[in-house]
Amino acid sequence: MKYQYYQNHQKRSLLRLLPLSLLAVGLPLAGQQAPIIRTGVFEVGGFLGASYGIDKARVMGGGNIVYSVTRALLPYAEVSYFPGIGRSVPVLGLPGGRASFSIPITDFNFGLHLRAPIPNSRVIPYAVIGFGGLHSSARTERFQVPDPFVPGRTNTVLLENPASTSYATSFGAGLRLYATESLGFRGEVKGYKPTGDFSDVFYRVTGGIFIQF
Repeated sequence: MKYQYYQNHQKRSLLRLLPLSLLAVGLPLAGQQAPIIRTGVFEVGGFLGASYGIDKARVMGGGNIVYSVTRALLPYAEVSYFPGIGRSVPVLGLPGGRASFSIPITDFNFGLHLRAPIPNSRVIPYAVIGFGGLHSSARTERFQVPDPFVPGRTNTVLLENPASTSYATSFGAGLRLYATESLGFRGEVKGYKPTGDFSDVFYRVTGGIFIQF
């Protein structure tokens, strides 16, 4: 019960991060003239943030490139990396057994940003939908199991897991804050629905900077 409460509290804290961060940056710009939202330009950006739901909350980062086909339609390509963090968990069905492992994940996806221009506003909301893959590198899992013949002793078994890639659909929303026509800040909340052995929905909250050219 306490662990579930901690998870829910952690998730709510991450979701509060986006609007508060953008508000802090956006207030000094609110009275300035809104920039022109241009078409036919590239946007390159980087971001940092935190994910929730893979195992525990973890720091992540990445970058993307976006092209504005129209004022509202922006195809994008993106790569992000979720560093592996060492875990030690009980082995189900094996009393006294524990498994130790680390699973770094690379996310690559393509999709669309659906921008909703607001007249005379530097803050522009958008929705996002993407399609891609989640790649986990080859890794070694260490299992410690009780010795059935020597009480109090444990045996260590190493299991090699090959690299794997699974399909994932991503979805979410964000805000762009244009400091100038070429420079801006972006915050985003995004969810993933993967397939394969791990199929639980997980989330990430990110913030970053972008340039247009």
